[in-house]
Amino acid sequence: MKSEGQKQSQKHEKRLAKKVGGSKTAASGAFWSRKGDVRSHDLLIEHKWTGKKSFSIKALEVEKIVTEAIIDSRMPVFGISLNNKNYVLLTEDDFLEMREKLQ
Repeated sequence: MKSEGQKQSQKHEKRLAKKVGGSKTAASGAFWSRKGDVRSHDLLIEHKWTGKKSFSIKALEVEKIVTEAIIDSRMPVFGISLNNKNYVLLTEDDFLEMREKLQ
């Protein structure tokens, strides 16, 4: 049986995949050939969900998705669902590049 956290995480991964025109990764990226939780043609997303009011981000988690995205020629995105709000963490270079394209 899945925990509430697993159910919510899968729900958010599915929602995010639809929003970015991508797909959920089987087994949340556990296979060596397909990493990340959600992938589109240009993004590789690691997503974390918590029903708590705080969440700790470990450097290793962020560095892992960055490395996997670079290997896969995608932009790394670290998504967080925290206290019923959704956030994304980008590298500063990717953020500045996106900002520049918008201007």
